[in-house]
Amino acid sequence: NLRTLRQAFSQGTAYIDTFFKVDNALNLLVGIYTGNDSAQQLEAAWCITNISAGTTDHSLAICKQVAPYLVTYLSSGIPQLQDQSAWTLGNLAGDSAECRQLLQAQGIIPPLMQLLQSPNKSVVQSAAFALSNLAKESTDICSEMIKASVIQHLLPHLSFSTENVSVLAEVSWVLTYLATSGLFLEELSTQGVITKIVSLLVSLSDIQPHEPQIVTPLLRCLGNICSGPDKYTLEAKQNAELLPSLCKFLSSDLRHARKETLWVLSNMTGDIDVCKEVTFGPILSHVLEQVPAAFDIKSEALYLLCNLACHGEDICTHLVESKMLQVVVPVLKTHDVEVLNLALALCEMAIRMTPNGKNIFEKECEGMAKLEALEYHSNEAIRTAANHILDMYYGDKEEEVKMT
Repeated sequence: NLRTLRQAFSQGTAYIDTFFKVDNALNLLVGIYTGNDSAQQLEAAWCITNISAGTTDHSLAICKQVAPYLVTYLSSGIPQLQDQSAWTLGNLAGDSAECRQLLQAQGIIPPLMQLLQSPNKSVVQSAAFALSNLAKESTDICSEMIKASVIQHLLPHLSFSTENVSVLAEVSWVLTYLATSGLFLEELSTQGVITKIVSLLVSLSDIQPHEPQIVTPLLRCLGNICSGPDKYTLEAKQNAELLPSLCKFLSSDLRHARKETLWVLSNMTGDIDVCKEVTFGPILSHVLEQVPAAFDIKSEALYLLCNLACHGEDICTHLVESKMLQVVVPVLKTHDVEVLNLALALCEMAIRMTPNGKNIFEKECEGMAKLEALEYHSNEAIRTAANHILDMYYGDKEEEVKMT
């Protein structure tokens, strides 16, 4: 019967709703979960796990009535029960801020830290999964984790092997969320996390195909770190192989790797030396290749190019000489306002800051026609930007058109 319930709960929330309508059903399930029959106990744990993946109301019910037992069983010493309990708590933590606050109040952090030292890889993975969901959007919980030495507990698992992929993936997400707010970057730096992440990315860039489970969170984590003060970018760049490795990720078949790499580079280019290395190095051609890509990759590529271009005439001139306008101007036909704003900003800088930008935009790229199509755009910011370029740099030609 427990197996039937477990399977039903995994099929959809309608079955969970029906279960909750039965008087005392959840209390009976909890009674089995906290009972003495280990086989029934594990099946009941599976049922609770699948309920926790339902709606927010389902998760809150589990948080209030069952989570204290789940937290207690993290210290049970029974790997199967620890694994299942940690995974369920991870589901709950991923549901909402209210669930995360309830779990924090129930003392979830210390036993999860202990599980990171388990010899059982599945238990470590589930504990890291729970910690990563707890760390989402909660600087208060992240602060408690830092005080509980979470980084020291995670570092031993920050290594790659074919047997360690799932654990490394979850550990990388924990570090990613710890880096998100920027409040704990010094702790990540002093305990060697930045150096370790860069070394891992350098190694993983040569392993084909790129491993999405690991590469995505590691790149995201590095991007978060580099969005902070420039000293952390400089620390990452101490590894001379970082930019060549990012170049490899930009050529990856894995779209997440390309997107996250552009995010990393955008955050690194606050430093002028990185800007010059990207602009005048082999990586630029790979960046320009991403502009015609799908929306999310396109926008990241345009952000990066804007960050580069605003660093001065020399850099902007080299971007124009590298045929940046030829890939950016066609973007002016897009319907997305964010992408349009970025493309217009890039075109304006190229026209204003470079000797040949104005002529290339008009003659080679037929940019005037695309700007004129935006003069009456429904978005005011787009209209204003397009008209500004037309009036400021091509006003005489507009007058000639009107006179003819």
